[in-house]
Amino acid sequence: MNKRLLITIGLVIVMLGVAALLSRYLANQKTPPKQSEQKATKYYVEANPVKFSRVQVEVKASGRVISGNEVDLVSEVQGRLLEGDVTLKKGTSFRQGEVLARIYKEDTEYNLKASKSSFLNLLASVLPDLKVDYSRAYDKWQAYFNNLEITKTFPPLPEIQNNQLKVFLSSRNLLSNYYTIKSQEEQLKKYTLTAPFDGTFTQVLSEIGSVANPGTQIASMIRTDMMEVEVPVPAEEARYLSKGDRVQLYPGKADMKLEGEITRKASFIDQNTQSKSIFVQVDQNQETLFQGQYVEAVFQGRYLEKVMELPRNAVFDGHKVYTIEDNALKEAKITIHKYNETTLLFSGVEEGVMIVTEPLINAKEGTEVEIL
Repeated sequence: MNKRLLITIGLVIVMLGVAALLSRYLANQKTPPKQSEQKATKYYVEANPVKFSRVQVEVKASGRVISGNEVDLVSEVQGRLLEGDVTLKKGTSFRQGEVLARIYKEDTEYNLKASKSSFLNLLASVLPDLKVDYSRAYDKWQAYFNNLEITKTFPPLPEIQNNQLKVFLSSRNLLSNYYTIKSQEEQLKKYTLTAPFDGTFTQVLSEIGSVANPGTQIASMIRTDMMEVEVPVPAEEARYLSKGDRVQLYPGKADMKLEGEITRKASFIDQNTQSKSIFVQVDQNQETLFQGQYVEAVFQGRYLEKVMELPRNAVFDGHKVYTIEDNALKEAKITIHKYNETTLLFSGVEEGVMIVTEPLINAKEGTEVEIL
């Protein structure tokens, strides 16, 4: 039994030795693979020569349409509210000069007529004294008396050039009575509320038939024949804009472009948005613009001298670009004057130098390139 075990162990050792010798022989016969030669990467890039010019700054922003005037219709007198030429309801449109509402005024008219009648009596009593003591002034005062009518507005008094005549008329209370009447005439006008512009009611707070007191707000209204657009513009871009600059407005409808002009520029910055409000007046009344509507505004601002436009994605590390020198990339620093939506305006590189106008991935200074 021991003899058979020894023979088996011996055979195993012999087989392992033969396998090891055979493995070494085959390994020696194997040819080592050839190492591939690494070739330097060559980039094909888009590039243009640097050429500076005078460029007008363009600023794009969105804004909201507002009315040229927003006014509260307030009663200055007391009385019952009566109908005017238009319906006193929210959304009603009106034209300049139309009567928006009336306030009952018959009592006031009667009081005014009574005052005018008293003035006529007073003037009639003064005329005989004028004829005797101030004969030169008598004819024009008599003519003035003849032209007076209680139902019409009193005209201005004849010019008083004589100081003694002025004292005489004042002593008879003629002047004070006249100016009291003129005050009553002005007060009577306040009983008729007329439209100061073309507009529409945005809110109505008083109904026809209710009693209005001095200071009572009847309605709120906006002007529709003169519209403005308030455009918040980032503070760093607002510095390129000035009063009088032209603006193109796009209400968002197909094939529609309106023209406008900057009329005001806020002198403060909104602390929440860090922007300045630019106010643009639309050139003419446009029925397609409504208060609260948003529009896109394109401002044509001031000019920048000796700058060039470049795609924003061609700049890396904030202010670096690739130029091409001896068919190889070279880093260069630029001075950025303004960012646009997809481009920027820069200077700081010599004219004539080829500058890469596209983003490069895994590129570095010294990489060999060829211009497309």
